[in-house]
Amino acid sequence: MNVPATREDLMIVNMGPHHPSMHGVLRLIVTLDGEDVIDCEPILGYLHRGMEKIAENRTIIQYLPYVTRWDYLATMFTEAITVNAPEQLGNIQVPKRASYIRVIMLELSRIASHLLWLGPFMADIGAQTPFFYIFRERELVYDLFEAATGMRMMHNYFRIGGVAADLPYGWIDKCLDFCDYFLTGVSEYQKLITRNPIFLERVEGVGIIGVEEAINWGLSGPMLRASGIQWDLRKVDRYECYDEFDWEVQWQKEGDSLSRYLVRIGEMVESIKIIQQALEGIPGGPYENLEIRCFDRVRNPELNDFDYRFISKKPSPTFELSKQELYVRVEAPKGELGVFLIGDQNVFPWRWKIRPPGFINLQILPQLVKRMKLADIMTILDINSFSRLEYLKEVYGMIWVLVPIFTPVLGITIGVLAIVWLEREISAGIQQRIGPEYAGPLGILQALADGTKLLFKENLLPSRGDTRLFSIGPSIAVISILLSYLIIPFGSNLVLSDLNIGVFLWIAISSIAPIGLLMSGYGSNNKYSFLGGLRAAAQSISYEIPLTLCVLSISLRAILEAQSKYGFWGWNLWRQPIGFIVFIISSLAECERLPFDLPEAEEELVAGYQTEYSGIKFGLFYVASYLNLLVSSLFVTVLYLGGWDLSIPYIFVPEFFEINKAGEVFGTTIGIFITLAKTYLFLFIPITTRWTLPRLRMDQLLNLGWKFLLPISLDIHDMFPMVTGFMNYGQQTVRAARYIGQSFMITLSHANRLPVTIQYPYEKLITSERFRGRIHFEFDKCIACEVCVRVCPIDLPVVDWKLETDIRKKQLLNYSIDFGICIFCGNCVEYCPTNCLSMTEEYELSTYDRHELNYNQISLGRLPMSLIDDYTIRTILNSPQITSE
Repeated sequence: MNVPATREDLMIVNMGPHHPSMHGVLRLIVTLDGEDVIDCEPILGYLHRGMEKIAENRTIIQYLPYVTRWDYLATMFTEAITVNAPEQLGNIQVPKRASYIRVIMLELSRIASHLLWLGPFMADIGAQTPFFYIFRERELVYDLFEAATGMRMMHNYFRIGGVAADLPYGWIDKCLDFCDYFLTGVSEYQKLITRNPIFLERVEGVGIIGVEEAINWGLSGPMLRASGIQWDLRKVDRYECYDEFDWEVQWQKEGDSLSRYLVRIGEMVESIKIIQQALEGIPGGPYENLEIRCFDRVRNPELNDFDYRFISKKPSPTFELSKQELYVRVEAPKGELGVFLIGDQNVFPWRWKIRPPGFINLQILPQLVKRMKLADIMTILDINSFSRLEYLKEVYGMIWVLVPIFTPVLGITIGVLAIVWLEREISAGIQQRIGPEYAGPLGILQALADGTKLLFKENLLPSRGDTRLFSIGPSIAVISILLSYLIIPFGSNLVLSDLNIGVFLWIAISSIAPIGLLMSGYGSNNKYSFLGGLRAAAQSISYEIPLTLCVLSISLRAILEAQSKYGFWGWNLWRQPIGFIVFIISSLAECERLPFDLPEAEEELVAGYQTEYSGIKFGLFYVASYLNLLVSSLFVTVLYLGGWDLSIPYIFVPEFFEINKAGEVFGTTIGIFITLAKTYLFLFIPITTRWTLPRLRMDQLLNLGWKFLLPISLDIHDMFPMVTGFMNYGQQTVRAARYIGQSFMITLSHANRLPVTIQYPYEKLITSERFRGRIHFEFDKCIACEVCVRVCPIDLPVVDWKLETDIRKKQLLNYSIDFGICIFCGNCVEYCPTNCLSMTEEYELSTYDRHELNYNQISLGRLPMSLIDDYTIRTILNSPQITSE
């Protein structure tokens, strides 16, 4: 491969399989020329389960519980293709009601799959909050699945000729409520994500696939439709009853990552339209084809043999597949899911070949990522001879010497712990979940517990790294930030080191931190760490210059005195608003906070410069990031928010404060309190930003610093050139500010809602009659027909019997099932002719108790109005009786 490079030596890095974005099933060998991808080789086969050969050694009934493991995101589609193949092979008709139920389940599964694509996709580009939102809606879908099928993920619901069970009472109304609720959720996604300028920068024009390329590579699904081809198997093949509903194929023409995102968002809306039409028009009648119960039944069976004892309770698990071949396909969420089936007049398929959509679509990845940035891969792929008196005097003197040292350290430590707790609580409110609440009151001791855990963890050293640089790097990063606290005026009479060059000293000291990061990356003997250190240094240098140019004076005391002369309206926030914005953006970049946390997060690699660190050394990097955030917030308070000045309009400050400022202790205490109060109030901005915006790519990050912030900051003290330079970007800047503000409004609006994970034991879900819990066996009812053995996919039941010759009847001796390896598919219960097997509600998958773990239906709008009249719920809500309309 002859590809021009800017350097002689290229870097080869591994992405996966042990990587947060690869989930253990994919490995990419990426060749890099700096940040540019030169080559990419996908390595597959890390999760191969031999599903095709298992199918060729099982009957269709036995194989159905396996197929949900093909794709645990779209389980209903794997079941649908498994039953559609023998149905077409045997020309079996599906009742109309069963077809409607299938369509409803398929579209719900499509929504669940697209949601679980959307959340990790946004997390891979740095937006963590949508990842929690998608689980909110996905759990509602799984509630519906559980109510109808008895299982949340591995359903085993489709059957040849229909479905396993009819919809339970009240399920249709519950599903209609979900459809209405989900449309509001999609609207939130579009406001939070679709128009976000950072998101658009990351995905627009990235990974473009043309029409001819899409056809030649055999792409399907959203990847094909995003390239301008209106191809949807639901319209082309008209399987099930899709042609009876009014819906449109979603497609885009650009073929980039943004188009693929828009296609999936549009498909979720169209799926809701299909579900609503199917629910409103679902016909009556049977939910399975009763005629196939006698399919290929042996005539004149002998007394007490298998077919005689089966009594046609369900489709016979022993029917044969006719000797012919065919290819069947469905439109799965990822694309065309197909099965090539060859029958051989046997109960087992002679050949069962699966066409997975993800495997086919992945083939084009190397071509898409070439000459793209490294961060774009995840966008495309979807850290003792003294006397006693003299001794006491000496100790007393030593204590007073140490007090000025330990007091700031203790205060800074408490401040960092408070920031960690505050960030966890704010992020929990934004993401509609419960924050730390078990370690101390309101979880205030959780941060201290985490720090203590890191303190006692083992410190690992790289075997062939530079141990001195490896050990010194974290210390330099922390010490350089700690020194910055020396020049901050916490009060009118409290400055640890009053220097006339305080601001420039802070900037000079903070420039030492990137050296520590470079030392850490180089000393780790790890290309991931070294690349992360280089990025961190480049980012720090890029934003130090705009940060420096925003400062109005070199003396912090002079800045504070100038602001206090004119009170609240004299704050530099009003005198230099654009400088205030530039300073905030630059300080966030210096702290490596979202959307500027690429060197620390390194989602497309491993963990940046922290990859090889553990124990207290990793904890030092963690502490350094929060120390930097706190000192940056303190400087914002001092430079732009008046520091210790409390002259805020409409808040009348008693003269008591002014009078007692003559006393140094009281005045200093009040000054410290005011400064810290402003600082922690300002911290809401960087904390909320972290959980609202996605992550910038490295080149976008540098362009923002050098091409946007630097020209503006050069004229920061001259209003006309500054405003002119700012407005050169015109509508683009205004539009970006508008949509970023809209994203903030969406995330902050969730803080007032109840957490999704609050448990209400008194709220009962609509549960299915097909429970999937511990199997209960009634010995007296069993006739030793061994149907359960024939339908079990893993040959689990063990039946011992003997034949009573005088009465020609089987007598059961022993029956056992190993629950340790049972997959709870329910086949044995469903096909048992005497109902001697049943599944109780004791547990589901060994951990889930349906009586205790129920999601808050009231806050999510999932509870029918007629049920809110219940006395218990009205008591909890403290509301008057609500009557249904």
